[in-house]
Amino acid sequence: MANEAAQEAVDVVCPGCGGSSVRTVQQACAEERADEKDDWRSGGEPERGSLPDRLAASPGSTDAFDSFLHFVEGTVIAGLGVGLAYTGTRQDNPLYTVGGVLWAVILFAVTIVVIRGEARERDVVNVGEPRAERMRRAAYHCSACDSVWCPDGSEWQGTLTPEQFKKLMWTTAGYADRLAPDDKAREATVPAEALPRTGGQHRHA
Repeated sequence: MANEAAQEAVDVVCPGCGGSSVRTVQQACAEERADEKDDWRSGGEPERGSLPDRLAASPGSTDAFDSFLHFVEGTVIAGLGVGLAYTGTRQDNPLYTVGGVLWAVILFAVTIVVIRGEARERDVVNVGEPRAERMRRAAYHCSACDSVWCPDGSEWQGTLTPEQFKKLMWTTAGYADRLAPDDKAREATVPAEALPRTGGQHRHA
């Protein structure tokens, strides 16, 4: 099976430039990550805007453990306000009392908002990431002309730039609004003819 997969990869030719310097997107990103690790170990700096970033399947999200730590941190800081209010009560100091109560209420409310936001972000990524990964597994990348395509056209039609592919992938997954403002994929326009003609539900990109 491994030999058949390798042979299939060799037979794929880029439809954009006709070149054979092609790999699956997963292979291309894995190899570049390995090169970045080698650069880091040798004292160099990884290049910004690398292929793994340009073809990332999801924005990532804060895990539940980190959210728990954020809750603990927020609760501790809010607790300082409670302590201040208690001190104000003991010393008959209304400024400490009112200030401490406001501090505790505001900090705790902000903590809850942050935790709920992180939970919603996790839910969106968890629901959409399998759809994005399906597209990514079907994608090939040409290092000669920097184009991305799906050989059998099952996920989309024609060739795309990495930015167009990322925009389409994240739009399909339902989290294109989480593209960073400085990410070129945010402003990329996916050609209408690239969208799948049959099967699957895809949003306009």
